[in-house]
Amino acid sequence: MTLDTAADYFGSGKFWFDATILTALASFVWSLIRRLTEIALFRIALRTKEIEVTFRARPDVPDELRALRCLMVRYGNDAYLHEMASDLERYHGRLRNRILPVTVSECEDGGRRVTLRIKLHKRLGTQFKFFVDVMGDPEPVIAYLGAHENVYDISLSPRPGQKKRIFFLVRDYPTITTIDGFENNMIWPV
Repeated sequence: MTLDTAADYFGSGKFWFDATILTALASFVWSLIRRLTEIALFRIALRTKEIEVTFRARPDVPDELRALRCLMVRYGNDAYLHEMASDLERYHGRLRNRILPVTVSECEDGGRRVTLRIKLHKRLGTQFKFFVDVMGDPEPVIAYLGAHENVYDISLSPRPGQKKRIFFLVRDYPTITTIDGFENNMIWPV
């Protein structure tokens, strides 16, 4: 290739089209690799932990109580995420509000054991809160929950309609206050 042919090729539209396609392809591959790496690092930062909470058996379970579930609020605590966390930790600690199912089994002493499989972030920890779905009048369910010794801070969600949610904390796990003033249970990283 002579100098004149090279100058013609580099000045042609074909060269610039080829260069644009190659740049777009390289950018796409780089973005894909970066995103897959972020996903892999996030998966490595999580481990599944099975937590158990035991409630004493009570014969007076209200008919209005429909389901017991857990709300996984976020990874990390608000103060750390707001002031000291890296951009990646802030991304991991974004608000999740994911509803997790729980399993309830009978204990030998007559109590009920609630088991929950929850993802625990190895560096940030995990915020969560139990709740029950209620259909109809929530007052009997609030009284029922208040009679359990390891349940406290019972609050009715301001939801319109017949279906209500009652959130509560358990004494088996420490609590943390969010920037918005809500109290949640917390599993700290180990």
